Amino acid sequence: MRFLPVFLCAFPLSALAETYTLQSAPTSVVVYPSVAMVTREVSFDVSAGTHEVMLPDLPRHLGIGDLRIQVDGALLEATRLRTDAVPPQPNSDSAAVSAAKSRVEDAERNLRDLDDRIEDARLAADAADARAVFLSGVWSSETLPSDPSALASVAGMIETQTLAARRTQVAAQRDAREIGERRPDLEEALADAKAALSALMPRSTPGSLLALSLQADQTGTVVARVRYPVQASWEPTYDLVLAQGDAPTLDVRRAATVSQSSSESWEAVEITLSTLQPVGQIAPSELYPPLLRYTDPVPVKSRGVRTEAEMTAAPEPMMADSRFARPRFDGPGVSYDIGTPVSIAAGAEGVHVALDALTFDARTFAHAVPAQDTTAFLMAEAINTTQEPLLESDTAQIFVDGTLVGRSRFAAVPAGGEIRQAFGPIEDIRLTRAVLDRSEGDRGIISRSNAQTQEVRLDIENLGQKSWSVELLEAVPYTEQDDLTIQWSAQPAPDEVNVDDTRGLVQWSFDLAPQTTRNILIEQDIRWPEGKILR
Repeated sequence: MRFLPVFLCAFPLSALAETYTLQSAPTSVVVYPSVAMVTREVSFDVSAGTHEVMLPDLPRHLGIGDLRIQVDGALLEATRLRTDAVPPQPNSDSAAVSAAKSRVEDAERNLRDLDDRIEDARLAADAADARAVFLSGVWSSETLPSDPSALASVAGMIETQTLAARRTQVAAQRDAREIGERRPDLEEALADAKAALSALMPRSTPGSLLALSLQADQTGTVVARVRYPVQASWEPTYDLVLAQGDAPTLDVRRAATVSQSSSESWEAVEITLSTLQPVGQIAPSELYPPLLRYTDPVPVKSRGVRTEAEMTAAPEPMMADSRFARPRFDGPGVSYDIGTPVSIAAGAEGVHVALDALTFDARTFAHAVPAQDTTAFLMAEAINTTQEPLLESDTAQIFVDGTLVGRSRFAAVPAGGEIRQAFGPIEDIRLTRAVLDRSEGDRGIISRSNAQTQEVRLDIENLGQKSWSVELLEAVPYTEQDDLTIQWSAQPAPDEVNVDDTRGLVQWSFDLAPQTTRNILIEQDIRWPEGKILR
């Protein structure tokens, strides 16, 4: 908290007792499936009187209509928001950002020191080379002594000094090479330090300046909370763990992936996840009764646009407003408080947070569709006995007795609804669907111009050592035309017809013992008028 009268020039104000400029940051966030509400909270002490509070570091994209402000300890008289010509702000780096900047500076210093050592070694090599060149020039000089003993002494000196110079040159070059081999590691350390700093630093966009005019009746502490929406989202993820045995159970281990693309980083904020949809439909749709008219018959045209009379005869369309997605579940939403503070950098991929684990009693069975599959699939059913919905997710990992068997989509389940989930193929159960051939002494497919007879056999074989409860599905034809007749029969007869209100879908339910085979024979007879084609 600082007294900065310079900010009085930013807004025309009446006489004020004090002006406070406070740094703020997100303290808590409520994340919805497609938006988030950020809260910044600041606390400061004031004396009785009128005060101006400046918050100069709000996101640039905000509008005055986005803000929701609550003040405890004083009366909020006016609110002003400036997004342009915001005065420069003092350095307000967090401890983490300051440490990251220090690591970048250290890495740059280490790289610079290494380059200096390399340059020193190269200079020593160049000096030794220059000395050797000079000595070679002395040998060719006309001033060399003519006395043999003196000449021998000079020659020995040149040899000794040249050898020393070349050795010094080689050693310096070797040192430069060895020192240079450390440069890639230091370059990588610098790149890592810069990446860490980039992840912590908010985007370099100017902020907004929020000014709050307050009236305090007495000396005390004032708490101001500013709420505003940002772009963020969360989606559930699941680990679905099926434990088989005499009393099967289904564990639904819930987690969430939270991401945000606002212009600010969230550092150690309290996060609450909500299933509500603030941007979804909140009011019932309007319903418009259809207006019908009748007119004289109009001949059907083979080509061209509709005539005015044809367009007049068309009924008014139903005016259903479909701009908003429907809520996924009825009733109030569910919120999940994340117990540990969470940090998410601006524009980061997001974070994965664990929620809880739910355990349900389950019924397991083998689901068989011989018309499409060659094996049956393990299924589990359970009732969501909690008071909250289980949200849909495109990311669910599937485990059977602790072993990962794959990934799947998880369908939404309301409170009290049925969980129905597949857990992979059962290789021990083999499926066959055969249209019987005449060579086997059966009728097979017999077609005439207005009739068709067909015989199909479904075989399900258990090759394993475990007994299974089986639900087998088959589709038989159906019609909506009175003069198209379809008759079919099955041995044995199905246990359910028109499964899930789907016409033509039939189901058999039975137990299949180990090393046994079950056969189902379906006969159908289809007849239609002469001269017509069956499609």
